[in-house]
Parts: sequence; structure tokens; C-alpha cells
Amino acid sequence: MKKIIAVTGCPTGIAHTFMAEEALKNAAKKLSVEIKVETNGASGVENAIQPADLVDIAGVIIAADKDVLPDRFNGLPVIEVPVKEAIHHPAELINKVINGEAPIRKGESTTSTEIIEKESLGRQIYKHLMSGVSNMLPFVVAGGILIAVSFLWGIYSADPNSAEYNATAAMLMKIGQQAFSIMVPVFTAYIAFSISGRPGMVAGFVGGLLANATGAGFLGGIIAGFAVIAIIYLAGVLLTWRRARQFVAAEKATALQQSQIAS
Repeated sequence: MKKIIAVTGCPTGIAHTFMAEEALKNAAKKLSVEIKVETNGASGVENAIQPADLVDIAGVIIAADKDVLPDRFNGLPVIEVPVKEAIHHPAELINKVINGEAPIRKGESTTSTEIIEKESLGRQIYKHLMSGVSNMLPFVVAGGILIAVSFLWGIYSADPNSAEYNATAAMLMKIGQQAFSIMVPVFTAYIAFSISGRPGMVAGFVGGLLANATGAGFLGGIIAGFAVIAIIYLAGVLLTWRRARQFVAAEKATALQQSQIAS
């Protein structure tokens, strides 16, 4: 029996993630294929893929609209599609993998020939945005619930000048507002994280704070998130330039020492 693994994930991590899992499992059962499916849902990663799972497999199906750490499958036959493809066409995806039609994912591999499946620019932008949205949602939900609960004491219960004022309601309102206030920074940070990994996360978060402070909102946050590409590139150029200068200085010092010894 052939064996494959799959990873599913959607921005909200509530419905499509698990619908895709169910569809793939049902299709694999009908095709007599062994499958393990990792889900990246709202509650985190479940049924995580382990290194031992990557041994003797026909390939990998990544059906996700957010970052699910695909680099761990570098060098393996991998099909990467939107999560809806796994819901509507699971059998086709499985057949492609077991028939050897999946391209080898770019990365370190002992395989001499690699076929790189390139994503369109629009698709890449969409995935980066969805990464920001999915990580921002918990703050939206938590903040909204806390603000809604504060209204149980009255519409103006958080206003100290109102007769309806209640200290508990005011506290809940304050916490909810604070959760809302970091929506844009978190959104921007995870756009940057999706693009450039951990090095870009801090720059993205600070960019989101600046977007909040200037009133630029989500549009400013999106611009700040994607501006991280330029920031990381410039940082790399500056580091390369500095190392080059240090190398030249070291060479000059070595040459001077050798000339002094020779004389």
C-alpha cells in the first residue's frame, strides 16, 4: 500500500481545514492509499508530521491558504494547492502524487533533477495576507467578546461620568480596546513573518504600530508588512558592504605585516 502525507490549513482554521482533512481521508480510503493528515487549525497543529513519517512516502499534499512551514518538505515530491482544491478534488490530488506527477520541492535534496512549481505573484500576496489575517483573528474575537460582555452592565457602564458606571465593565472594555489596538501590528507582523521569517517579524510589528499611530490603519499595515522585503534587502546589502570593508582591511593589515617581516 502506497503512503502519502498531507497538510491542511485555512486562514480561520475552523471549517475548511477540517473539511479538506476529511475529504482527503475519504478519497485515500477509496483508493487504498495510506494517508496521514496534519491540520493547522485555530487550536494549533494537530496530528503533526514527524521526521519518521517522511520515510518511504510517495509524496506530500499541501492544501493550505496560510504558511504551514512547507520548507520541511524540501527535496520531496510535493503538490501545493489552495485548501478548496483538497475539498473538491481530493482523489485527483492523491492520484497525481502516487502516479509520480508531483514536482520535487526546491531545497536541499540528493535528487539530481528538481522540478520547481512556481506560484503566481497574486497567489503569493494572497498567502501572505491570509497569514496576517489568521493570526490577527484571535485578537479581534477576544476583544469583541470582552467589549460585548461589558455592555451587560449598560451601554454607558464603562463611562465613569455615567450613572451606569461599573468598574468591572470598565475593565473589560479597556482590555477589549487594547486587544483591538494591536490588531494592525499583529496583522503586519505576520505578513512580514510569512514573507521573510523571524527576521522580518519585529520590523513588521513596528511598522504596524506606526500605521496605528499615524491613522493609516489596515492599508498602512499592509504597506508596512510588504515593505519589510525592502528593509531586509537593505540590511543584507549593508551587512555585506561592512563585511567586505572588514575583509579588505584585514588583507591590508596582513600584507603590511608580511612586508615588515620580509624587510
